[in-house]
Amino acid sequence: MKATGLIRVGLIRAARVVRERASASAGRKVAGPRPARAASAALLTVAAAIAFTPSAHAGPPAHVAGGRYGDVTVTKPAGEMRGLVVLFSQASGWAPSDQQAADALARHGALVVGVDTARYAAKLTAATRENCHKLYGDAEAIGHQLERQVESNRYYSPIVAGTGEGALLAEHTLAQAPANTIAGAVSVDADKTLDARFAPCPADPALSRGPGLPGFLAKGVTRAANSAAGPATPATTTRAHEVAQETFAPGMTKAARLVALTEPHLRAEVQSEEDVSDLPLVELPAARPSDMLAVVISGDGGWRDLDKTIAEAMQRQGVSVVGWDSLRYFWREKTPEQTGHDLARVLKTYSARWHTRQIALVGYSFGADVMPFAYNRLPEALRAKVSFVSLLGFAPDADFQIRVTGWLGMPASDKALPVSPELAKMPPAIVQCVYGEREPDSLCPSLAGRGIELVRTPGDHHFGGNYDALAKHIVDSWKKQIGLRG
Repeated sequence: MKATGLIRVGLIRAARVVRERASASAGRKVAGPRPARAASAALLTVAAAIAFTPSAHAGPPAHVAGGRYGDVTVTKPAGEMRGLVVLFSQASGWAPSDQQAADALARHGALVVGVDTARYAAKLTAATRENCHKLYGDAEAIGHQLERQVESNRYYSPIVAGTGEGALLAEHTLAQAPANTIAGAVSVDADKTLDARFAPCPADPALSRGPGLPGFLAKGVTRAANSAAGPATPATTTRAHEVAQETFAPGMTKAARLVALTEPHLRAEVQSEEDVSDLPLVELPAARPSDMLAVVISGDGGWRDLDKTIAEAMQRQGVSVVGWDSLRYFWREKTPEQTGHDLARVLKTYSARWHTRQIALVGYSFGADVMPFAYNRLPEALRAKVSFVSLLGFAPDADFQIRVTGWLGMPASDKALPVSPELAKMPPAIVQCVYGEREPDSLCPSLAGRGIELVRTPGDHHFGGNYDALAKHIVDSWKKQIGLRG
């Protein structure tokens, strides 16, 4: 299709500052505050006139407004989209060699956002209320908007890449990013020091950096003429990454070097109808055999923070957990029936694989809203095995597609479905509803007197930030229900 007109890009700065202290997700139903609770939203407008129709060749670049990046150069992919690359220039700014690299990456299926590094640094000086900058949020925000605009069949986390100062900027962006927000970083001939204006924030130590969906660091250096340089040294990051290192010959172009390190990670997801390999799942089996299986469906920011951290805390308590990434699963619209069918596949597969008998369903925000629909559409025999359902940050309506309006704090789409009729079909004794005392749009308080366990916590959509205690409460309540069921 041809994309013209105005694309609204929501860089919700106040929401981001709050959400990334406790839950570095974006938008209404993520591991972060819903924008209605955020202090303010800075909505920027991107003027885009980009022909996104796939072709055999990379399309001509278009120049659009890219929020804190300033004007960016967008190069459409040739053929099927296989990834999103945010390409940072060297310190001197966007040059013809950068566009040649963008064109080369696009020929391999990347949608490339070209960022003038000097312009980006200058833009950040206007953020006077920030002592440091969450750089990954800018890459993620523009990725959300452009991928929705091109109607990608799946969501691709951004790959950040660059040469010189842009390479070092990519490394720092990856190092500070919460799990499963940045796909990886490609660094070629990185500078030794970073412009002080970027002032990257350190990674939030309160957030889990444990297992998740893959990430990588691909780092290369160009050997000086007549030298025998050793392999590149990987950058120091806050968590383990898959690392690739390569030394390039001096005559190799910038484009060829970037493509060599990036192309292996531009792979369309191969979906299988067998088993559950087509679903975006993260396995967290208990260290010791357990008969307890929990499926945790994330908020619409994906498997990254509050939901991920709580799931890993449950795992430490002896529960085998399957994490379900909503951002990737609901990137294309699903129906309640399809969601219930896929949940049944997950429960059958992992109950057999891990030899579990007791099942709990846990949903956070977006994941909580869709959970009653999925539960009610399980086969009767599987529903009977579900002994507990915990709904965290539960709202009155459920959508079955990740939408820009959710990230921008706009009203629910006209496709949103009321959850109350679905909740009424569930056995109230197995349902737990968790909400923050400063969470005004939660459905939980209205459920008093219906036999549902209500858990009121300090704070807002982050529940006071004490995720270990919350995970313990969930597991304790679940064990109580198991005991009552005999």
